[in-house]
Amino acid sequence: MEILADIGLVALGALLGVGSSGAFWWLQSHYWVPKIEFSKEIAEYVLEQEQSFFQCAFENVGKRDIIDLSIQVRIGIKGYLGAKGWAYHTVSSNASRVPQLALSKKRRVRVFDTRETIEFLDAPSKSLRDAIEKCTSLRDVLQLGEDAAVRVHVFGYDAFSGARKHFKSCEYRKTDIRKGTFDGLKIVKNTRF
Repeated sequence: MEILADIGLVALGALLGVGSSGAFWWLQSHYWVPKIEFSKEIAEYVLEQEQSFFQCAFENVGKRDIIDLSIQVRIGIKGYLGAKGWAYHTVSSNASRVPQLALSKKRRVRVFDTRETIEFLDAPSKSLRDAIEKCTSLRDVLQLGEDAAVRVHVFGYDAFSGARKHFKSCEYRKTDIRKGTFDGLKIVKNTRF
C-alpha cells in the first residue's frame, strides 16, 4: 500500500511540475513579452533644396517598457538585371540600438536620407550596390527590380521578464510612401516648409 501512495505522490508531483512549467512558459511567451505596432506607411519628410529623408515609426503598445532594442532596416529587390530571386541587404539607420522605449512611446527609424550615402551592413552584389548608390530617393531604390520592399525588424526585451521578441513591419513598397511627417503612427502634412 505504501508503494502505491509513493507512486501517487510522484505522479502528482510530476503533473504539478509539468503544469506549472507550462503555465510559466505561457506567461513568458504570451503575456510577459513586449508588443510593438508599426506605421502602415513610410513618411517622406521633405527638407529644403529638394532634400528629404524617409522614415517609418513604431510604438510600444505593450504593458511595460522595452529595453535593449536592436533595429535593422532590410531592403529586398527582386529580379534585378534578370535575377530570379530576391536580393536582401541591411542598411544602417539613425536608430540601430535604442536602450529603452517606455510604454506608449514612439520611435522613428530613418530608412533612407538623400543627404547621406547608404551604408551597407551586408552589401549586395557589386552591380546592385552601385545602382543603389546612384539612387537619389527611396522611390528610385524601390524601382530597381521587378519588385522591391523595405522591412524594419525590431528585437527587444521585456523590462520585467527579460523575454526577447522579434517584430517585423509590413513590407513597405513605393506605393506606401507619403510626403509628410508622423503624428503618432499616422502621416500628416509637413507644415515646416
